[in-house]
Amino acid sequence: MDGFSKNKSQVLVVHCVDTEGPIGGDVRRKPDGSKEFMDSWKDIKKSLSEITSDRFRFESRDSFENYFTLNWFIMDFMGFKTNPKNRIEKYNDTYDNIKSLNTDCDYFHWHYHQPSLSGIGDQWSDDWDSSNIHYQILGHRIIERGDFPEAFRAGGTIEDNKCSLWLEDNLMIDYSNRASYTSIKTDNIFDFNWFSAPRHWGYYNPSRSDLFSPGGMRRYIARSVDLRSRLHELQQWEVDEAFGYASQNNCPVILSYFSHDHRDMRDETVYAISLIKKASKKFNIPFRWTGAKEAIQICENMRPIEVKIGLERWSNNRLMITFREQIFQKNPFVFTQKRSGEIIYHKIDLELCPACPYYLLRCFLTHEDDDIKIGIACTSLTGDSSVLVENL
Repeated sequence: MDGFSKNKSQVLVVHCVDTEGPIGGDVRRKPDGSKEFMDSWKDIKKSLSEITSDRFRFESRDSFENYFTLNWFIMDFMGFKTNPKNRIEKYNDTYDNIKSLNTDCDYFHWHYHQPSLSGIGDQWSDDWDSSNIHYQILGHRIIERGDFPEAFRAGGTIEDNKCSLWLEDNLMIDYSNRASYTSIKTDNIFDFNWFSAPRHWGYYNPSRSDLFSPGGMRRYIARSVDLRSRLHELQQWEVDEAFGYASQNNCPVILSYFSHDHRDMRDETVYAISLIKKASKKFNIPFRWTGAKEAIQICENMRPIEVKIGLERWSNNRLMITFREQIFQKNPFVFTQKRSGEIIYHKIDLELCPACPYYLLRCFLTHEDDDIKIGIACTSLTGDSSVLVENL
């Protein structure tokens, strides 16, 4: 793959979509009085079907003749006590509806809004300890869909240091840095602007004590700005910055921006593509439609590594779970599903087995008699996901 080169000038474009499904109720309105958000999957799919069509993808090819691709950051509206905007409260509903479109060439990640202690729907929390529903959301996705996300975007781009530390132990890639020229200095985390974070295109490894500052963490935070919103609209000069940096430094650069599925994305998507093509021509630098993980791998010159997960019955209800490679997670994601449908998260410590020729890491789980299924997921040190789901 010709993208795996640190000295090749190119711009890696990651178009993120915060994918939340329909929003109804009493919502914000545009200046003309019309609703800002679409309130049915029918309307959302009608909008998205155009930019996910083979024709649109073909006409929007990148410099390497790759079809236009999107990065869907999937949200499940779960863990709330009220639902003032009539969101759909069902695990994997958003995932399934986007999968039903022409999205086989796209990338599926995770978008998560942390519920507040009040439980009021759409009242987001700035405290990572206010809910553990994220384990249930991931468990349902792993066991019921056999999928595990390789990248994350915080709901409202709201992250606190506790969230950052959790991500450091669990997910390598984060596209939540929203810093832009419109960001303002504020101590209010709900201003969504990441004012003190790096504003250059690309990514950084955050500090353990301040997620907005570069430091020594393993995880990566990439910058992804609003494509077109009340807070920011992507400008030609911003896009030119990415191409100019790639030209001057003879290296790949990540250019990322985000949309929302419940807003009509058609015009803004065409607009962004026009900015990118204009800059590519101006600087004579190619651009590539890229997945969130792949962009980091290209810039870091990483070769993908897939972790092989094994499962062996050790005795009666005791299972041994094995991993052939090092994994990014401090603890692998292990879930069991009961006959009732309930999904349980198990936090299990890993053992290193350096002398074993068959696996490098292992852990053990004693399951209950009414457990009918197990789901295991992890990512490698290069961010590549592995999932194993088996009946018990």
